[in-house]
Amino acid sequence: MRLKLWFIILLFSSLVHAETQTGYGWDIPNSSLNVGGYLDMTYDDTRVDDFLFNDIALIVSGRQNRFDLLAEVELSHISLEGKSNQSGDLDLNIERLQLSYALNDMQTVRIGRFNSDIGYWNQAPITILQDTTTRPHLVGNFFPMATTGVHFQQHLNSEHQLSVTYQNNDDISHQEGEVLEVNKHIGFAYLGVNDEFSWRLSLGEYEDVSQNKFDYVGLGADYDVDDLTLQGEFFLQKSDSKKERPYSGYLQSTWHLKPQHDTVVRFERYDDKVLNIEENIYLLGYVYRPTQNLSAKVEYVYHSELPLNRFVYSLSVLF
Repeated sequence: MRLKLWFIILLFSSLVHAETQTGYGWDIPNSSLNVGGYLDMTYDDTRVDDFLFNDIALIVSGRQNRFDLLAEVELSHISLEGKSNQSGDLDLNIERLQLSYALNDMQTVRIGRFNSDIGYWNQAPITILQDTTTRPHLVGNFFPMATTGVHFQQHLNSEHQLSVTYQNNDDISHQEGEVLEVNKHIGFAYLGVNDEFSWRLSLGEYEDVSQNKFDYVGLGADYDVDDLTLQGEFFLQKSDSKKERPYSGYLQSTWHLKPQHDTVVRFERYDDKVLNIEENIYLLGYVYRPTQNLSAKVEYVYHSELPLNRFVYSLSVLF
């Protein structure tokens, strides 16, 4: 009962802040640090716990001269009974812990745990920044969503950039059952931009904690104008293990009907040897953003093979 009360207080205070603030977080006086966070709640009746606080996160960021610090810790998958991932212990994860240094205006090096610079969807891992609550199949299945290691980014000019990601050590976090757990990863990425159109090429290899090795390559494109955003990605994966996922891809359109209201349509197809299934996924969703710090989403997801057809609801707050 006490835990539920704390959740209600946290939700209420977050909603009040989202309605009254236009910025993000709080600046700590006499320092370059900012403290903020986000709260993400979902309802999905295909889960054991249909209602979950999917993420409760605290973010600390700061910038000083050429240095940029970002730390994010979160509690994940918390039910109203106070269980995390069906366990009585709360699951506290280090989502990001990174220090960046700008070598010059064109080059940046980063160390720590950070989002892998692979594909489009992985660039905005916080639910409130995404157009749907559920994510495409390829995200979290074809490449490590996070890397504990080193990242180097080179801007060739205003329209082209390259990056290299490298890991040869254990992950400093744990997210069992959610994402790929790896101890080796090397990835290369290219981004090109031309007005409203951009494209990404990603390729790399990784080794999971069971010493299975995988290669991946992916191509994506994004077209963004005032009333419409089109985005698509397609990835291939190769492995000698039985955990290979040969391909996965999606095409998503987001229609900006009017301010604060979006409609999302997504089509996916994938082949997954782990699940021993090849299927299509169709999604129709609606997003309401009354402020930049608050979003409410509802979507219907239809699977052509798996018995996972359902409505999914979410409320996300950035504070």
